[in-house]
Amino acid sequence: MMTLQNFHRLWNVWWFRSGPPHALAILRILFGLWMLLYFGLRLPYADLLFSTSGLVIPYDYTIHFGTIPGVSFLQSVLTPLSPGFSFMILSLHIASLITFTFGFRTRLSAVIAFLFFLYEFNLSYHHMGTSYNRLFLFFSFLFIFAESGKTFSIDMLMKHGSFFAWEPISIFFQRIIALQITATYLGVGLQKLWLPDWQNGSMLFLSFQNMWATPVAFFFLSLSPPLWVFDAMVFIVKAFELALPFGLWHRKTRLWFMGGGIVFHLGISLFLAAIWWFYAMIACYITFFDPEEVLAFLKRRRMKIPSASIR
Repeated sequence: MMTLQNFHRLWNVWWFRSGPPHALAILRILFGLWMLLYFGLRLPYADLLFSTSGLVIPYDYTIHFGTIPGVSFLQSVLTPLSPGFSFMILSLHIASLITFTFGFRTRLSAVIAFLFFLYEFNLSYHHMGTSYNRLFLFFSFLFIFAESGKTFSIDMLMKHGSFFAWEPISIFFQRIIALQITATYLGVGLQKLWLPDWQNGSMLFLSFQNMWATPVAFFFLSLSPPLWVFDAMVFIVKAFELALPFGLWHRKTRLWFMGGGIVFHLGISLFLAAIWWFYAMIACYITFFDPEEVLAFLKRRRMKIPSASIR
């Protein structure tokens, strides 16, 4: 029988226990590389995206928070600069992402990268308000506190003489990321259940012929598939998005759903070229494993990982 004391113990173990940092360290590397790609592709267009020479309309915080002390000062700071300064800021942002990815002064690098991202989000990315931009910003914030530089990092090399040395960390932020991924898939799936445009395949039929469509999508349409094919595709998408978060949490089905998630995102970008930015969510699948599982997996691959942590 579950007692309150046992529940409290299990709650603390699930949320707050200390464990190996390898899952978050791997995610740090993958997420850092993804952010380098994301912002590196934008470096040649820094003047258009973030400077006074571009089509920039900064987010106006004073509309909603004008009565809060300091908001006016914040608004004056978060303004577009000249093209030269904008290029320099984006370059520094990329430099902070490099040091973050390699785990050099990991927490400081995460703080700097987040502040630059917040600044650039205020200038440009808030216009479309895409869910992946909000996810990237949220994860960038979490990495300030996640202690993901406790292994596979230059920090550990400098501190303990080994890139593979590790120190235990709290599992809390790994759980938060996994729950955010769960909420994202589940929320999108539930939304499609009641949105009128997702009650049949007309949404996909129109999407395969708009500005986002790829040559593969146009070729598929040229085959003149019946509308029930699009209806079936929509049904599969909704069913998979609703089932995926549960499948990722369940140990026996996790690998199958991870593979399904990869195929799912590849399939989306195969037909809709502008929706490949969600690949970063695939890297987050590692947070559904317990950190001890990840460490055991790496040891089975005969990596030079110490058996015990350094405290």
